[in-house]
Amino acid sequence: MTFRKTLTLTLMLTVSLCAMATAPKVTTDKRFVRGATMAFGRMTVSGANIKERGFCYAETAEPTIDDLKTTKTLSNHGTIYWLQELKPSTKYYMRGYAINRDGEVGYGDVIKFYTIPMGKVTYSLWFPDGTSDEIRNRIKKAMDDACYYFNNMTSAVRDYDVAYSPGTPTADCNYTDRPHMNIGPLTSYQKCGTVMHEMEHGLGLQNYSTQWCQGNLRSGNGTGYWLGDRVTEALQFWDNTNASPLLNGDNIHMWPYGVNGAQEDNGSNELYLGNAMVCQALGEDGLEHSYTCFAEPYYSLQQEDDVKFYIKNESADRGLYSSFLMPTKTGTLKWVELTAEEAAANDSAAWYFTFTPENQYYQIRNAATERYITYASGIKTATRSSLTANDNWHLMKGRVDVSGLRGYWIIHPESNWTPKCLQANTNGATTAANFNIANSAVTQRWLIMTLDEMKELDSKSVGSIKKEAQDMLDHVKALKDIPHTEEAEGADATFETALSNMETRLGEVTAPVDATNIISELKEATRIFLQSVAVTDLEQPFDLTYMLTNPTLDENTDGWSTAATVNYGCAEFYEKTFDFNQTLKTMPTGAYKFCAQGFQRPGTSSDSYSDYVSGNNNVTAKIYAGSKNELLAHIASEAQTKKIGGTEATVGGNKYIPNNMEAASLYFKKELYENSVFSEVKTEKGSLRLGIKSTSMPTSYWVIFDNFRLYFYGKVSTETLGVNTLQTESAKPVNRTVFTLDGRQLPANAQLRPGLYIMNGKKFVVR
Repeated sequence: MTFRKTLTLTLMLTVSLCAMATAPKVTTDKRFVRGATMAFGRMTVSGANIKERGFCYAETAEPTIDDLKTTKTLSNHGTIYWLQELKPSTKYYMRGYAINRDGEVGYGDVIKFYTIPMGKVTYSLWFPDGTSDEIRNRIKKAMDDACYYFNNMTSAVRDYDVAYSPGTPTADCNYTDRPHMNIGPLTSYQKCGTVMHEMEHGLGLQNYSTQWCQGNLRSGNGTGYWLGDRVTEALQFWDNTNASPLLNGDNIHMWPYGVNGAQEDNGSNELYLGNAMVCQALGEDGLEHSYTCFAEPYYSLQQEDDVKFYIKNESADRGLYSSFLMPTKTGTLKWVELTAEEAAANDSAAWYFTFTPENQYYQIRNAATERYITYASGIKTATRSSLTANDNWHLMKGRVDVSGLRGYWIIHPESNWTPKCLQANTNGATTAANFNIANSAVTQRWLIMTLDEMKELDSKSVGSIKKEAQDMLDHVKALKDIPHTEEAEGADATFETALSNMETRLGEVTAPVDATNIISELKEATRIFLQSVAVTDLEQPFDLTYMLTNPTLDENTDGWSTAATVNYGCAEFYEKTFDFNQTLKTMPTGAYKFCAQGFQRPGTSSDSYSDYVSGNNNVTAKIYAGSKNELLAHIASEAQTKKIGGTEATVGGNKYIPNNMEAASLYFKKELYENSVFSEVKTEKGSLRLGIKSTSMPTSYWVIFDNFRLYFYGKVSTETLGVNTLQTESAKPVNRTVFTLDGRQLPANAQLRPGLYIMNGKKFVVR
C-alpha cells in the first residue's frame, strides 16, 4: 500500500507540473490608451487550446480574472481589448490574461494607469421652422453620439451652439468661447464622424490661432507632422506600429482619424474612438482646447508616493551637469551645485511627488523640510497642514531627449495660454516665468529623476561632456593657425598655454562638473584671444561656425528660436511670418560675417520671376546679425538653364528654379543662393543675435534656407585690409567687370549679392 500511495502521489505531482507547464504565456503590450470611462490594451498569447482571452482590471495591484475582466474587442491592425464603464479620475491596474481548456490561467505584466476626468461637451440645437422630424432626429443623434465619444474619451469642456443651416454646403464650426456650428442639408454630413470633425475645430484642432498652426508642435506651416509625443504614442498603440511621427495635417485637416469629409466617415467605433483619442492626446501635448484651458494635464511622471526624485534644469548653463534644485532656509528655490553623490546623501535635494486623479495635478514635497512647492506671487516652498490649489502643478513632458531622459515644464495651473512655470535663472536663482512651449525653452524644463536615473545620468554625462569639450578644443586649436596679427602683446602665447593646460586636465576628468568648468574656461580663453587679434587675410577669417547650435538643420530646428518645416536638411516657412534666430552670448569684440544659403520666392514661381526680370524685387525676408541685415536672395537670381533635380518650375520659357524642398536642397549643394551680412560686436562680452526673418509672407511666399556659418575678423577695418566698400541695391544690376575671389568672372550686368569680390585688381565688399 505504501508503494502504491507513493506511485499515485508521484503521478499526481507529475500531472500537476505538466499542467502548470502548459499554462498560456501572455505578453501585455506596454502601449495602451485610456479615456475617462474606458481603456484599451493589446497583448500576445502563445499556448495550445486557448478558450478565453481578455483583460482583467481592478483598483488594486495584480488584478486577476476574479476581479473585473473584459473580452470585448475592436479590430484595428490587430486586436484591441476594450475596457468599459470605468470610474473617471481613478487609478487602475490592468493586464492581459488567457485561459486554456484545462482551466490554466496565464497573466501578462501589469499596467498602472489613471482614467481622466469626464468630459463636459454639451450642445444646444436650433432648427428653422419647417425642418422635418427626420432631419431633426438625424442631427440630434449625430450630436449625441459625438458627445458620447468626447465625454467618455476626453476631458474637454465645451458648450456648442448648433444650427441646422440649409444654406451651408456641408458643415462648419468656429473657435470662440462658445463655438457655433452649422450643419447643412447633405445627409452624409449629418453623421457622427463629420460632426466630430467640426466640433474639433471648436476644440482648437486645425485652427490658425492655436498651437496647431503656431510652428512649435507641427512641422509644417502648410502640411506637416504633429511633433507631440502623446499623439504619437496613442497612434502607435491604435495602429499597432512603432513609426514616428504619425499624425499629419494641414491648416484645416488632420489624418488619420480626422474624418475630413463624409467620404471618410465609415461609421465605425474604431474611427470615432480614434478621433476622440487623438483629440485628447493633442490637448495633453499642448493644444489649447479652449480660451480658458492652457492644455490638458495628465499622469505624465510615473511615480510612487514614497519614491524620492531629484530635480535639475535641462540647460547646461543652469546646472544640468552640476546642480540640483533645493529649497533655501527662507523657502525660495535655488539650483545648487552638488555632485550626484552629494545629492544622494542630502535629503534637501530629494523630492516626493504625489498625484491627484480628480484634477490630474501633482504635488511636490521636499524630503528634508516636508515643505511643498507652492505658488503665491512667485514659486517657493511652504509648510502645509492641508493642501490648497496653489500647491497643484501641471507637469508637461518635453519633446527633447537629454541623455535618454525627458524634462518637464513645472506649470502653475491658470485659465490662460501663458501660465506661470518654474524657470532657472543665472547664479542659481529661479523665477516664475510665462510658459514657453518651444523646444528652445530649456531653462523652463526640469529633469525629474529617481536615484538610479540620476546616477545613470551622471555616469553618462562624464563621457558626453568630455567629448563636447574635446570637440570644442579641436575647433579652438584650429583658430591658432589662421593668419593673424596680435593687437595685444602676448595673446598667442597666453592662448597656447591655456589650451595646453586645459587639454591635460580634460584627460584627467572624472566628474561632469569638472568637464563643464573646462568648457567655460575654454570659452573665456577663446574670447580673450579673439578680441586681442586681427586677421591679416580677409579671405581667411576665423571660422566660428562651431559656436552655432545646429547650423546645418539636418533633422530639426533644435537650438533655434522657432520651429520650421525641416526636410532634406533644409528649413522652410510658407505663407507665415517668422523670426528664426539664436543668440550667441559673451562674444569677443570685433567684426563678424554671418552666412547662409537660402532664398525667398515672393509669390508664385511665374509671377516672382516676371517681377524680378522687370526690376521689381519683392523679397521681404532678411538675413541679419545684430542690428545689420540684408535682403535674402530672390529665387530668380540663380535661375538655371539646365535642370538640377527635384521638382523645378519652368520660368521665362527656358529657365528653371526650385519648386519643392528637395529641389532647393540640390540647388544648395551646387553652392547656389549664398547670402551674407556683416556686423560688429562693440561691447566686451556682448551678445550677437543671428538669423533670418520676414514680417510679411503673403499668398505663395516661400522662404527656405540651410548651412549657416559664422566668421570673425577681429579688430579689423576695411581700410586696414585695403578693402573698398561698394554699396548696391540687390535688385539692380551692376555694369562692370567683376570677379569672385576664386577667379570666376561674373556676367555683365550681374546682380551682386552681399559678399567679397574683385574689381580693377582690388577687393571690395558688397554689403
